[in-house]
Amino acid sequence: MSDPVPPVVPQPQYSAPAYPPPQPQFGPPPTHGQPNAQGMYLGAGSLWSSPVRPLRGIGGVTRWLILGSAVLALVSIIVEVWGIVTLDAYSLGSVGMGALQAYDSLSGLISLVSLIVLAASGICWVVWQYRAAASLPAGVLRRSPAWHAGAWFIPVVSLWLPLQNISDLARGSRAALGGGTRAAWWALWIVSGLTGGIASRLVVSAHTIPSLTGALMISILSDVLSIAAAVFAWIVVARITDAIDPAYR
Repeated sequence: MSDPVPPVVPQPQYSAPAYPPPQPQFGPPPTHGQPNAQGMYLGAGSLWSSPVRPLRGIGGVTRWLILGSAVLALVSIIVEVWGIVTLDAYSLGSVGMGALQAYDSLSGLISLVSLIVLAASGICWVVWQYRAAASLPAGVLRRSPAWHAGAWFIPVVSLWLPLQNISDLARGSRAALGGGTRAAWWALWIVSGLTGGIASRLVVSAHTIPSLTGALMISILSDVLSIAAAVFAWIVVARITDAIDPAYR
């Protein structure tokens, strides 16, 4: 007898579950600074991935230091006006050498503190600008983040390259920062620096009361221009920061 043939046991059949086809999503695309469905952010016509280099902290510190520089410039104006009045009184014999020495000591202290705050704000600005440039997609800017930071320290080209870089950041991030605001900031910054340098040289070389008074008046003009430049610098940092790293992100 032949061996019995085992019965054929039917195998269960599996089929892939039927999923509904993806439905098109309607509605406006996410705007700049708002994440899309994949958690990415719009910028300069393309997407960049989160996380964006943190800007809000360093941007805030930079703005407060800019404000501090402006306040110190205002204090310097008051002290320089007092110096002019004191020089005039000294020439008339109303006050003695002690009044001039008091003015000189206070003026030197204000200048030292102003220099420290200016240096600190400059360092924070460079860090902020590097992070801002590093946050934008490749190819949006003409220069690398390192060039955005280093351009401030290169003689001669530092007279225009930083302005070009800030303009690139404004356009690349779509910041609400017009060309007039950028030009006003840069012009005021350059002219205030030039007049401040002229005033310093005139103070050192002054040998008469009228020449020293004239140097102090030029120094006051430099302080006024630096206060105006600080206002526009605050706007530049605030608007580029808000465009790249919005508070509601």
